[in-house]
Amino acid sequence: MPFPADLVTDAGLPLLPDSVSQAGLRYAVDGGQLAGLKAAGIVLPASLANAVLKRQVEFAAGRLCALRALQKQGYTGAETLAIGEHRAPLWPQGYIGSVSHGDGLAVAVAAASEEWHALGIDIETMLSREAAQPLVEHLMTAAELAIGSAAGLALERWLSLVFSAKESLFKALYPFVGRYFDFLDVEVCELDEAHGSLMLRLLSSLSPQCVKGSQYCIRYRYSSNNIATLCLF
Repeated sequence: MPFPADLVTDAGLPLLPDSVSQAGLRYAVDGGQLAGLKAAGIVLPASLANAVLKRQVEFAAGRLCALRALQKQGYTGAETLAIGEHRAPLWPQGYIGSVSHGDGLAVAVAAASEEWHALGIDIETMLSREAAQPLVEHLMTAAELAIGSAAGLALERWLSLVFSAKESLFKALYPFVGRYFDFLDVEVCELDEAHGSLMLRLLSSLSPQCVKGSQYCIRYRYSSNNIATLCLF
């Protein structure tokens, strides 16, 4: 399967182990981009036939990256990954992965399920202070807010990081939970700026595998005006 020339090798993610592969693609929201993605073998599902162009291009770019990341793992299939419940990609048996897109960049990661249990990534454009302020009460507790303040982080920078970290955790845990859960079901309990990581702790039990008190390390990386986070265990 041919791939567009604008695939990128460094999509701004935290450092990945050799057993996890990644693929990134810078895309434009226009008809020519969508046509090129379709020519590369990506098929839009019927549910997106009448979606706005932005949604169609984001889907196609993400799925192209997902296939590329899977092929780096030795996967030989060529079909576009289908959409499961809650819009989660359906990864082929024997593999796990995650997709994120935004601000003209799509990224996917993949790994063998015998190597890792869970994998989640997220890329977000940094929020402005005006956009961040009204979101605080929905995304973090007073204790979490205090952690960022103690580290001297601007509210918008801290909120963007916490939002992205919780999104990565959601994607990683979704196969075990199978439903949405709230941002406030999880809290930041530790921040390690020197190593670019933070710890998230579950405040309620989400499933037999994901119980109250469980902790998960999220690694992060800033690049330009974006924040990228990774949950891998």
